[in-house]
Amino acid sequence: MSSIERAVERLNWPTDKAPRQAVVEPLPLAGGKTGGDQPTIAAAKPEFRLNFNALTKAGYLTPDAMQSRLAEECRRLKRPLLVTASDRNAPVQNRNLIAITSALPGEGKTFTTFNLAMSIAIERDVTVLLVDGDLAGRSLSRLVGLQRAPGLTDVLLDARISLRDVIVNTNVPKLRIIPAGRVYRDVTELMASEQMRDIAGELSARYSDRVVLFDAPPLLATSQAIVLTAFAGQILVVVDEGKTPQQAIQQAVSPLDKNKLIGMVLNNCRRSSSHKYYESYYGAS
Repeated sequence: MSSIERAVERLNWPTDKAPRQAVVEPLPLAGGKTGGDQPTIAAAKPEFRLNFNALTKAGYLTPDAMQSRLAEECRRLKRPLLVTASDRNAPVQNRNLIAITSALPGEGKTFTTFNLAMSIAIERDVTVLLVDGDLAGRSLSRLVGLQRAPGLTDVLLDARISLRDVIVNTNVPKLRIIPAGRVYRDVTELMASEQMRDIAGELSARYSDRVVLFDAPPLLATSQAIVLTAFAGQILVVVDEGKTPQQAIQQAVSPLDKNKLIGMVLNNCRRSSSHKYYESYYGAS
Protein backbone atom coordinates (compact mmCIF):
# COMPACT_ATOMS: atom_id res chain seq x y z
CA MET A 1 0.00 0.00 0.00
CA SER A 2 1.42 3.38 -0.99
CA SER A 3 1.86 6.37 1.35
CA ILE A 4 -1.01 8.10 -0.42
CA GLU A 5 -3.29 5.08 0.01
CA ARG A 6 -2.41 4.83 3.70
CA ALA A 7 -3.15 8.51 4.16
CA VAL A 8 -6.50 8.22 2.41
CA GLU A 9 -7.41 5.15 4.44
CA ARG A 10 -6.78 6.80 7.80
CA LEU A 11 -8.89 9.84 7.01
CA ASN A 12 -12.30 9.98 8.64
CA TRP A 13 -13.95 13.16 7.45
CA PRO A 14 -16.10 14.97 10.04
CA THR A 15 -19.12 16.89 8.81
CA ASP A 16 -19.42 19.58 11.46
CA LYS A 17 -16.39 21.69 10.56
CA ALA A 18 -16.26 24.97 8.69
CA PRO A 19 -12.91 24.74 6.86
CA ARG A 20 -10.78 27.83 6.55
CA GLN A 21 -10.66 29.14 2.99
CA ALA A 22 -7.59 30.65 1.40
CA VAL A 23 -8.04 34.22 0.20
CA VAL A 24 -7.03 34.69 -3.42
CA GLU A 25 -8.56 38.03 -4.27
CA PRO A 26 -6.11 40.66 -5.65
CA LEU A 27 -4.21 42.36 -2.86
CA PRO A 28 -3.39 46.09 -2.85
CA LEU A 29 0.15 46.72 -4.00
CA ALA A 30 2.76 49.14 -2.76
CA GLY A 31 1.72 52.75 -3.25
CA GLY A 32 -1.97 51.92 -2.98
CA LYS A 33 -2.25 50.40 -6.47
CA THR A 34 -4.37 47.36 -7.15
CA GLY A 35 -3.45 44.40 -9.33
CA GLY A 36 -5.47 45.86 -12.20
CA ASP A 37 -3.21 48.92 -12.29
CA GLN A 38 0.00 46.92 -12.19
CA PRO A 39 2.57 48.20 -14.72
CA THR A 40 4.59 45.92 -16.97
CA ILE A 41 7.43 43.86 -15.54
CA ALA A 42 9.96 46.09 -17.28
CA ALA A 43 8.67 49.00 -15.17
CA ALA A 44 8.46 46.93 -11.97
CA LYS A 45 12.01 45.53 -12.09
CA PRO A 46 14.38 45.05 -10.41
CA GLU A 47 12.11 44.48 -7.39
CA PHE A 48 8.41 43.85 -7.06
CA ARG A 49 7.20 44.61 -3.55
CA LEU A 50 4.85 42.08 -2.05
CA ASN A 51 2.39 43.68 0.34
CA PHE A 52 3.22 41.91 3.61
CA ASN A 53 0.51 43.68 5.59
CA ALA A 54 -2.22 42.55 3.21
CA LEU A 55 -0.81 39.02 3.05
CA THR A 56 -0.68 38.79 6.84
CA LYS A 57 -4.27 39.96 7.18
CA ALA A 58 -5.29 37.31 4.64
CA GLY A 59 -3.59 34.62 6.74
CA TYR A 60 -0.47 34.02 4.64
CA LEU A 61 3.07 33.52 5.87
CA THR A 62 5.43 36.51 5.64
CA PRO A 63 9.05 37.11 6.76
CA ASP A 64 7.84 38.72 9.99
CA ALA A 65 5.85 35.62 11.01
CA MET A 66 8.56 32.97 10.97
CA GLN A 67 8.05 32.13 14.65
CA SER A 68 4.37 31.33 14.19
CA ARG A 69 2.70 27.92 14.30
CA LEU A 70 2.06 28.16 10.57
CA ALA A 71 5.78 28.72 9.99
CA GLU A 72 6.62 25.60 12.00
CA GLU A 73 4.17 23.54 9.98
CA CYS A 74 5.80 24.79 6.77
CA ARG A 75 9.22 23.85 8.10
CA ARG A 76 8.02 20.28 8.60
CA LEU A 77 6.51 20.27 5.15
CA LYS A 78 9.52 21.62 3.26
CA ARG A 79 12.26 19.48 4.78
CA PRO A 80 11.75 16.21 2.83
CA LEU A 81 11.17 18.22 -0.34
CA LEU A 82 14.49 20.03 0.06
CA VAL A 83 16.36 16.84 0.89
CA THR A 84 15.21 15.25 -2.36
CA ALA A 85 15.71 18.43 -4.39
CA SER A 86 19.36 18.63 -3.32
CA ASP A 87 20.14 14.91 -3.64
CA ARG A 88 22.08 14.49 -6.90
CA ASN A 89 21.77 10.71 -6.53
CA ALA A 90 17.99 10.72 -6.19
CA PRO A 91 16.42 8.48 -8.89
CA VAL A 92 14.01 11.23 -9.89
CA GLN A 93 14.19 13.48 -12.93
CA ASN A 94 13.62 17.21 -12.32
CA ARG A 95 13.88 16.56 -8.59
CA ASN A 96 13.93 20.31 -7.83
CA LEU A 97 10.63 20.89 -9.68
CA ILE A 98 7.67 20.48 -7.32
CA ALA A 99 4.05 20.60 -8.47
CA ILE A 100 1.47 21.43 -5.80
CA THR A 101 -2.07 20.50 -6.68
CA SER A 102 -5.35 19.31 -5.15
CA ALA A 103 -8.24 17.08 -6.11
CA LEU A 104 -10.82 19.87 -6.26
CA PRO A 105 -10.81 23.69 -6.32
CA GLY A 106 -10.85 25.58 -3.02
CA GLU A 107 -8.76 23.14 -0.98
CA GLY A 108 -5.89 25.56 -0.29
CA LYS A 109 -3.27 24.62 -2.90
CA THR A 110 -2.32 28.26 -3.58
CA PHE A 111 -2.32 28.94 0.16
CA THR A 112 0.04 25.99 0.67
CA THR A 113 2.24 26.84 -2.33
CA PHE A 114 2.78 30.46 -1.33
CA ASN A 115 3.47 29.63 2.32
CA LEU A 116 5.89 26.87 1.37
CA ALA A 117 7.73 29.25 -0.98
CA MET A 118 8.01 31.87 1.74
CA SER A 119 9.41 29.27 4.14
CA ILE A 120 11.96 27.98 1.62
CA ALA A 121 13.05 31.55 0.90
CA ILE A 122 14.54 31.87 4.40
CA GLU A 123 16.89 28.93 3.80
CA ARG A 124 20.54 29.97 3.75
CA ASP A 125 21.61 28.03 0.67
CA VAL A 126 18.45 27.81 -1.44
CA THR A 127 16.46 30.19 -3.60
CA VAL A 128 12.88 29.52 -4.65
CA LEU A 129 11.06 30.25 -7.89
CA LEU A 130 7.28 30.36 -7.56
CA VAL A 131 5.46 29.64 -10.84
CA ASP A 132 1.76 30.15 -11.47
CA GLY A 133 1.11 27.01 -13.49
CA ASP A 134 -2.67 27.24 -13.15
CA LEU A 135 -3.12 29.10 -16.41
CA ALA A 136 -6.92 29.00 -16.16
CA GLY A 137 -7.45 29.76 -12.46
CA ARG A 138 -4.44 32.11 -12.07
CA SER A 139 -5.05 32.39 -8.31
CA LEU A 140 -1.37 32.86 -7.44
CA SER A 141 -0.95 35.74 -9.88
CA ARG A 142 -4.10 37.39 -8.50
CA LEU A 143 -2.94 36.85 -4.95
CA VAL A 144 0.27 38.82 -5.39
CA GLY A 145 -1.14 41.37 -7.84
CA LEU A 146 0.64 40.17 -10.98
CA GLN A 147 -2.38 38.98 -12.95
CA ARG A 148 -1.71 41.52 -15.73
CA ALA A 149 2.03 40.89 -15.93
CA PRO A 150 3.85 38.90 -18.63
CA GLY A 151 4.42 35.31 -17.58
CA LEU A 152 4.51 31.65 -18.50
CA THR A 153 2.03 31.77 -21.38
CA ASP A 154 3.98 34.61 -22.99
CA VAL A 155 7.16 32.52 -23.00
CA LEU A 156 5.26 29.58 -24.47
CA LEU A 157 3.58 31.65 -27.17
CA ASP A 158 6.40 33.99 -28.22
CA ALA A 159 9.87 32.70 -29.03
CA ARG A 160 11.26 36.22 -28.56
CA ILE A 161 10.40 36.12 -24.84
CA SER A 162 12.66 34.16 -22.50
CA LEU A 163 12.24 32.99 -18.93
CA ARG A 164 14.57 35.76 -17.80
CA ASP A 165 12.15 38.32 -19.23
CA VAL A 166 9.25 37.18 -17.04
CA ILE A 167 10.97 36.21 -13.78
CA VAL A 168 9.98 38.80 -11.18
CA ASN A 169 12.36 39.70 -8.37
CA THR A 170 10.59 40.43 -5.09
CA ASN A 171 11.33 42.17 -1.82
CA VAL A 172 12.01 38.73 -0.36
CA PRO A 173 15.66 38.34 -1.46
CA LYS A 174 15.51 34.61 -2.29
CA LEU A 175 12.00 34.53 -3.75
CA ARG A 176 11.27 34.93 -7.47
CA ILE A 177 7.90 34.65 -9.21
CA ILE A 178 6.77 33.75 -12.72
CA PRO A 179 3.13 34.88 -13.19
CA ALA A 180 0.64 33.02 -15.38
CA GLY A 181 0.90 35.59 -18.16
CA ARG A 182 -1.63 36.47 -20.84
CA VAL A 183 -4.97 34.67 -20.92
CA TYR A 184 -4.99 31.84 -23.45
CA ARG A 185 -7.86 29.49 -24.26
CA ASP A 186 -6.15 26.17 -25.06
CA VAL A 187 -3.99 25.94 -21.94
CA THR A 188 -3.77 22.14 -21.81
CA GLU A 189 -2.33 21.94 -25.32
CA LEU A 190 0.01 24.80 -24.46
CA MET A 191 1.27 22.95 -21.38
CA ALA A 192 1.69 19.73 -23.35
CA SER A 193 3.93 21.39 -25.95
CA GLU A 194 7.60 20.63 -26.56
CA GLN A 195 8.28 24.24 -25.59
CA MET A 196 6.95 23.58 -22.07
CA ARG A 197 9.03 20.43 -21.83
CA ASP A 198 12.09 22.48 -22.78
CA ILE A 199 11.20 25.13 -20.19
CA ALA A 200 10.90 22.49 -17.47
CA GLY A 201 14.26 21.05 -18.42
CA GLU A 202 15.83 24.51 -18.38
CA LEU A 203 14.38 25.31 -14.97
CA SER A 204 15.67 22.04 -13.56
CA ALA A 205 19.16 22.05 -15.09
CA ARG A 206 20.04 25.72 -15.38
CA TYR A 207 18.75 26.56 -11.91
CA SER A 208 19.86 23.40 -10.13
CA ASP A 209 20.44 25.28 -6.86
CA ARG A 210 16.89 26.63 -6.96
CA VAL A 211 13.66 24.95 -5.88
CA VAL A 212 10.85 25.58 -8.35
CA LEU A 213 7.29 25.40 -7.02
CA PHE A 214 4.43 25.15 -9.51
CA ASP A 215 0.99 26.15 -8.30
CA ALA A 216 -0.79 23.55 -10.45
CA PRO A 217 -4.51 23.30 -11.30
CA PRO A 218 -6.80 20.91 -9.39
CA LEU A 219 -6.49 17.38 -10.74
CA LEU A 220 -10.21 16.77 -11.23
CA ALA A 221 -10.98 20.22 -12.63
CA THR A 222 -8.84 20.18 -15.78
CA SER A 223 -6.57 17.87 -17.76
CA GLN A 224 -3.89 20.56 -17.55
CA ALA A 225 -2.96 19.36 -14.08
CA ILE A 226 -1.86 15.90 -15.21
CA VAL A 227 0.18 17.44 -18.02
CA LEU A 228 1.97 19.78 -15.63
CA THR A 229 2.70 17.12 -13.00
CA ALA A 230 4.46 15.09 -15.71
CA PHE A 231 7.27 17.67 -15.74
CA ALA A 232 7.78 17.72 -11.96
CA GLY A 233 9.94 15.31 -10.01
CA GLN A 234 7.92 15.78 -6.82
CA ILE A 235 4.17 16.22 -6.40
CA LEU A 236 2.19 17.43 -3.40
CA VAL A 237 -1.56 16.88 -3.28
CA VAL A 238 -3.37 19.26 -0.91
CA VAL A 239 -6.49 17.91 0.75
CA ASP A 240 -8.89 19.97 2.83
CA GLU A 241 -9.63 17.78 5.83
CA GLY A 242 -13.31 17.56 6.50
CA LYS A 243 -14.25 18.68 3.01
CA THR A 244 -12.68 16.55 0.27
CA PRO A 245 -14.42 13.17 -0.30
CA GLN A 246 -12.13 10.14 -0.13
CA GLN A 247 -13.41 9.01 -3.51
CA ALA A 248 -12.31 12.31 -5.06
CA ILE A 249 -8.81 11.91 -3.60
CA GLN A 250 -8.46 8.39 -4.94
CA GLN A 251 -9.73 9.42 -8.35
CA ALA A 252 -7.36 12.41 -8.42
CA VAL A 253 -4.15 10.58 -7.52
CA SER A 254 -4.76 7.40 -9.56
CA PRO A 255 -3.41 8.84 -12.88
CA LEU A 256 -0.26 10.31 -11.31
CA ASP A 257 3.07 8.76 -12.27
CA LYS A 258 3.85 6.31 -9.48
CA ASN A 259 7.58 6.60 -10.22
CA LYS A 260 7.56 10.13 -8.88
CA LEU A 261 7.69 11.16 -5.24
CA ILE A 262 4.15 11.97 -4.24
CA GLY A 263 3.10 13.55 -0.96
CA MET A 264 -0.22 14.40 0.61
CA VAL A 265 -0.83 17.52 2.68
CA LEU A 266 -3.87 17.77 4.92
CA ASN A 267 -4.88 21.41 5.05
CA ASN A 268 -6.95 22.61 8.02
CA CYS A 269 -5.89 19.52 9.98
CA ARG A 270 -7.00 19.89 13.60
CA ARG A 271 -6.60 16.38 14.94
CA SER A 272 -4.00 17.25 17.55
CA SER A 273 -4.57 20.98 17.95
CA SER A 274 -7.34 23.41 17.17
CA HIS A 275 -4.76 25.71 15.58
CA LYS A 276 -2.93 23.22 13.40
CA TYR A 277 -2.74 24.00 9.70
CA TYR A 278 -1.05 21.05 8.03
CA GLU A 279 -0.33 17.40 8.49
CA SER A 280 1.76 15.74 5.80
CA TYR A 281 2.39 12.30 4.38
CA TYR A 282 5.34 11.95 2.06
CA GLY A 283 7.11 9.18 0.24
CA ALA A 284 7.36 7.23 -2.95
CA SER A 285 4.02 5.73 -3.93
